[in-house]
Amino acid sequence: MDEKEKKLKEIEELLKVYDGEMEIAPYVLKYLTLEELESIELNILKKQGNVIEDNSEWLEQFKKELDAPKGE
Repeated sequence: MDEKEKKLKEIEELLKVYDGEMEIAPYVLKYLTLEELESIELNILKKQGNVIEDNSEWLEQFKKELDAPKGE
């Protein structure tokens, strides 16, 4: 397995975590460079990081509302 194939598998695993089952056809390796695959991987990680951050902010706001004294 060459570097591009390994990177494609890593991307597939990342997508499975957040987007469910997804398989990328191996023929895309003909069209994408390793650098492009790495860029795709970084974009997925960044997007997932943003989702986690947004969820954390929402949970913090929700907690503040729960902790607020009633009747105010």
